[in-house]
Parts: sequence; structure tokens; C-alpha cells
Amino acid sequence: MPAYERLEAVSAEVSAPTNVALDKYECLFVAESVNNRVLVYSQSGRYTGTISGLSRPISVAVDEGIRVYIGNKDSGNVEVYDSGYEFLFKLGSGDGEFSQPNDIEIGEAGRVYVVDKEGDAVKVYNGDGTYNSTIGSAGNGDGQFHNPTSIAIDRGAGELIVLDHQLTKDSYGSWIEGARIQVFDMDGVFKRGFSRYGNQVGQMFRPQHVAVDGEGRIYVTDSFHNVVIVYDNTGTYLGDVYDVEHPVRTPMGITIGGSNRLYVASLSTGKVEVYGVGQYTQMEVEPLSLSFQGKSGSSPEGQAVTISNKGKGILSWSAVASEGWITLSAEGGAVEEGGTGTVEVGVNLSGLEAGTYSGRVSISAATGATEVVNVALEVLPTPELSVAPMSLTFTSTNGSNPSGQELTISNVGAGTLSWSAAKDRSWILIDKDAGTGNDSIGVTVDTSMPVGTHTGAITVTGEGAIASPAVIAVTLNIIQETGTINVTTNVEGATFTISGAASYSGSGAAWTQGAPTGTYAIVYGDVVGYTTPPSQNQVLGAEGTIAFHGEYEANVVEEPERRGSIIVGAGPGEDNEGLVKVFKADGTDTGVEFIAHGYGYGVNVAAGDINKDGIDEIITAPGPGANSPAEIRVYDKSGNELTNLRIEAGQNKYGANVASGDFNGDGYNEVLVGAGEGEENAAEVKVYVYDMANNITTQYRNSVSVAVGDVNGDGYGEVITGAGPDRRARDEIRVYDRNGEKETEFMAYITKQYGVNVASGDVDDDGVSEIVAGAGPGERNRAIVKIFDANGVERARFKVMGTRYGVNVAVGQLGL
Repeated sequence: MPAYERLEAVSAEVSAPTNVALDKYECLFVAESVNNRVLVYSQSGRYTGTISGLSRPISVAVDEGIRVYIGNKDSGNVEVYDSGYEFLFKLGSGDGEFSQPNDIEIGEAGRVYVVDKEGDAVKVYNGDGTYNSTIGSAGNGDGQFHNPTSIAIDRGAGELIVLDHQLTKDSYGSWIEGARIQVFDMDGVFKRGFSRYGNQVGQMFRPQHVAVDGEGRIYVTDSFHNVVIVYDNTGTYLGDVYDVEHPVRTPMGITIGGSNRLYVASLSTGKVEVYGVGQYTQMEVEPLSLSFQGKSGSSPEGQAVTISNKGKGILSWSAVASEGWITLSAEGGAVEEGGTGTVEVGVNLSGLEAGTYSGRVSISAATGATEVVNVALEVLPTPELSVAPMSLTFTSTNGSNPSGQELTISNVGAGTLSWSAAKDRSWILIDKDAGTGNDSIGVTVDTSMPVGTHTGAITVTGEGAIASPAVIAVTLNIIQETGTINVTTNVEGATFTISGAASYSGSGAAWTQGAPTGTYAIVYGDVVGYTTPPSQNQVLGAEGTIAFHGEYEANVVEEPERRGSIIVGAGPGEDNEGLVKVFKADGTDTGVEFIAHGYGYGVNVAAGDINKDGIDEIITAPGPGANSPAEIRVYDKSGNELTNLRIEAGQNKYGANVASGDFNGDGYNEVLVGAGEGEENAAEVKVYVYDMANNITTQYRNSVSVAVGDVNGDGYGEVITGAGPDRRARDEIRVYDRNGEKETEFMAYITKQYGVNVASGDVDDDGVSEIVAGAGPGERNRAIVKIFDANGVERARFKVMGTRYGVNVAVGQLGL
């Protein structure tokens, strides 16, 4: 028989305990049939909650997942609840599944064993509540049952221990209910059994429930003897568990945990008696709740939790926090018998926003008995200190008192800011050294200090605030001026800085400043359009004067003369290659010439700054050959093609006429294209800006020659058109504004047939474009060029080539 001792009974809230069970943390569950409830206690016997609304609960068990199984006598069911005591499901078919679910045990893999007393069987269910099998049947034989009342599992041996009331004959030969223990393997196969019925010591007379400890000993509550009878696993009587001063009355349910504490439901005394068996473990933890309060970024002082060993032998324990913000001084330890240990629980507020938080620390004995310490945390709104400015400079000249300055203190965070201020120099004077919330500090200085520069600091500290403390640098310059510095320049916009015994800055043509003795250097600032004077050094003596003069030299940039160039293209003779030549405004050949197209029938030309580089490009199109496409090419001033600026102006043949000008007033040229002289070609003009095209239609047949130029000086380009190459067309020139309204028209008097080619540009550098006209493509027309103003007044004329079929013209700023 193992040694045992009575421990403190569980009595809070208990009135009529019927059955008991432990979970893996050795929390106690007490079924009270008459009160239709199950009470819940911590491993130390502290009441923690109730599962109510039941139907005469007579059995209870808890699985590894802390799911609670409750057998209800009146409804004949076993209900399953989760760890928060919320209903999940019922075993089997639900109500009526059992005649009387008298006891429940949980085996491996969640298998559930239910003793059905009036059904004379043990029913087995899977973890999901579905039926699995049945052990035993009604009868007195081995493996049969008569009114079975309890079941326990010997986990070490892998055996089921079942208590039933096998029928036996009394001394009068009558059948009465006896008492028997049967042992089965985990699949329900009978192994052995024993009967110890009687009213003598060591015999069972009114056995109620059974339990098995880790050594395989069998404990049976007997409501006649009012003791717990103990047998070994072969049925040998070992002794009884009882306490004379605190006897049990009508003992019912019984259970024992890994800590070797035996729990007995004493129905008539309204208690659950507890006994420590052998080297039992009993751990007590205090306190069971902790509260912390602090601001984000701070760490409140930790609190100690005491772990006491009230059992036998050494108590080994471990601690685990449920939340990352809970800190532990140790994760485990050992306590001697009768001794105590501590673990400090703290909180880390870093990264936590203002609000309330909850967590727990689970402290477990090696046996699994676990106590939970609840941790509550309140994170207060955190202020954030802001001080401006972060530096102060005072200057006292010849004993003057500099004006006071102000430090602005602000809470840019949350909550309430309590602050204090301290200075580290006696010459720094502040008008307040503490406050709450947004405020300001007036700062002045004592100027009775020696000549020179003095430094100090003001430190502002916000209690529990972010960005605290703030250190503000304070500088005091004591200057005794005994001399004068004069600065002159020849530019009113000049600026300069002076460094040395004192530092100054100034501007303008004349400047004067009193200064202490010493060496000074002046550095002049840059002025646009001028060369900056070099730096200078001088020594200022007592009562003396020094003078600096900065002479800025104007930067004169001679602008090169920019005059228009005349670009001409070969006329539309069948054998004429697309030759392009460039002349100066006075008709001098520049030497630039190139073949723009290879289709014959000459080439049409124009010029304009297309790629926005400040220099005009040469724009070309094929002459009026029947097979010449309407392709537009662009060349630089040296005759190199800019292939990325090619344009396909449509499906028309007979080439195209081209011009260029700032048609939309954006400061850059667009490309204007007129249809070639084919009879089927419409007399239309297209304007290209690379992402859009606009059309302007004229009344001429056989296409039209076009140009763009600001010929009236209004800041916008006008469209200049020349009659197309019809045999009957005279050399008529018209000028249209950008809205298509005609402004003027005149005759060029170069030829009487085949129209006229036009271009426009500022050839005399007067800021207004002129109109340049070339003879149309008639066989007898010579390569004659004329220059006109906007009103048709002729300004110049010259012959550019010895060819016939007229001449194509363009004007551009090629820098030649």
C-alpha cells in the first residue's frame, strides 16, 4: 500500500459532486447531477468556471484537445464541448444513444469509451463522434457485464479496467448484485478479472467508480465502506485510503493525475477530497494575475511570480508566455521539497500602439499540472517631444544686450507631455524649467562674459516621451568693436562674406561695419554676367580702418551675325537628279550640295528647326515625276540625312511640295506638305507635328507650292502659297493667316506659265520673314529667284543655276 496524505479539499461552489475528471494540465472537472452542471477548477483547486444547462450529468472526461465529454442521464447522450465550453456535437445518434452513460474514458487517438450501465456494455466512438464498436454484452461470464458503472485505462499496460456488478448468490441462495473488476486489452478482448464482493475489509460491497495510477494500482470508491479500496492489477488487496477526521460520505467518482494526486467526489459532504499518493507533486503559483501599465518604447518594472513546492521530492517546472511582448527571466527551474522559486514576468512595449492587451504565462510541473498567470497590459498614449529651434546664437557687440529668443515645445505624439528643462551654463537664463503640453521657454543671456565665443546647452526632457531628451546648443558671441571695415564694389547686386575675428555678410556697392581687431578675409559672390573678383585679406588694428574693393568685370559675348541662307533644289526636268544647293543671302555659294532623292524630276525644298536644336534643318520632297512618292526627308546643314525625321505624306504620286514654319505658335517649326502636281491630286496642304496632321485647302489645280513664315511680324506664321504647275497658271502668290483667311496676293512676274515655287524666311535679319519665289517647272523657265516683303514689294532677284524647268527654293538659319 502506497503512503498517502490528505490535502486541502476542493469545496468552492461544490454542493453535490457526482463524478470527476482531469485534463492534461490537471484542471479538475466536477459533475453535479442534481444541479445540472459541471464545475471547473485550476490544478490548485481554484474555481474558474461552469458548464451549465445540462440534463443530469453523471459522467465527465476531457481529451488531449481539451474537449469536454459530458454524459447526461435524462437525455441518454454524451455531449461534446470545446475548450471554451461551446457545444460541438453529440456522440453517435445523439439523444437516446445510451440507456445510462455512467462513465467516460478517453484512449489513444481520441477514442472514446462510454460505460452504458443499463445497456450492459462499453460503447466505443471515434474522435469525430461516430460509432466504432461495442465491448461486452449482458451476462455474468468473462467479458460480459451486469450493470457496469465505471471504466479506467491503465496507460502503462495498455489495458481497460471495467467495474461491474456481477450477479452472485447470497447466503440464502438468492441472486444479488455483487462486485467485479474485469481487465481488457484496448480492443476490448478479455484478459483477466477478479471479484471481491463482501462487507469485510478489502471487499467491495457498493463499488461506484474505479481509477488506475501510474503504477497500475486500482482504486475503487465504495459507498458502503465510505473508503477508497486499493488493489494491485492482479486483484490483491493493498489497503484503503481514508481520513478519520475528514471522512468521505457516499464517495462516487474518482480520478488520479500524473502528479499522483487522487480526487474523490464525496457526494454527501459536498466536497472533492484530495489525497497525495506516494511521491506526489503539488505546485502552487502566486499571484495568478499581473497588471502592467506603460507608454510605448518604455519597459515597466517586472513582477515576481512565486512557485511553491507543496509536494514530495524536487519540483521541476517550465514557463511559457503566450505573447511576444511578455518577457520571462527564466523558462524553467527546480524547487526543493517545501521550498519556493521565482520567475520575473515583464513586458516589452516596443512597437505596441496605445490600447489594452492580454496574455498569459503557463507554468507547468513536469507531471503536466499547469497553472496559468493572466497578464493584463495597458499601453498609454505616448507623447513625442519636439523642440524648435535646435540651436540659439546670441551676439553682444560693445556691451549691447541681444534680444531674447524662444524655444517652442510641442507634443507631436499622443497622450500628455510632461517636460523639464535644464541649462549647463550660468550665463544662460531661462524663464521656466518645467511644464505640461505645448509651451515655450524664453531664453536670454548674461553678457558680462569675457570677449570671445562661449558655448553651452539647454536640455529638454519629456517624461516617457519619444525623441527625448532634446539638446539645444546655445552660442554667445561677445564682441568689442574697435575698428571699421569698409567694402565697395562696382555692382549693386554684389554679395560677399567676411570671416576672421568676427564673421559678417553684406551686399551692394558700399558697406560699412564696426569690427574687433584681427585678420579678416573677404570672399565675393558670383554675379551673372560678370567675372568674380578674387578673395582678399587684411589686418584690422585698434581704432583702425581697412577697406576692401571688389571690381566685377562684365563678360561681353559677341553674338555672331545670323543671316538667312537660301536653299535651292533642281527643277522638275525628267533627267534632273534631286540636287540641293545652299547659298548665302547675297547669293554666294556656300559649297554645301547633295542629292536628296533619286527619282528624277528635281527636288522641292524647305527649311526649319524641326528637332529643336536651334539650327534649321533642310526639308526635301521629290519633284513631280509620275512615279515619285510623297516622301519627306530632313537633312542637317551639312547635307546629312536625319533618318528619324522621315515622313510618308500619303499615297499620292508626283512627289510633294514642302514648307516649314511655326504654325501653332509653340516656338518650333512644323512641316507643311502640299500635294504633288498630278492631275488627280487635290490642292491640299498638310501640317505635321509628328503626332497630328491638319489640312488647309486652296483653289488651285494640280497641287500648290507652300511655305510658312511670319511675314507681318505678328509672332505667328502665315501660310504662303504659290500657283501649282499648271501650264496655264501664272506666278501668283497668296498669303493666308493661321485661320485660313487671305491677307494679300500679288504676281511675282518671273514666268507666265507653270506657276511659282515659294519659301519664306528672315533673310535680312530684321526680325520679319521675307517671301522667296522661284520660277515654276515650265520647260522654258530659267532658275530665277526673287525676294519680296509681305506686301509683294520686290527686295532682290538673282539667277542661281544654268538649268531650265524653274527652281525650287527654301530659306533656313544654317549658320553659314
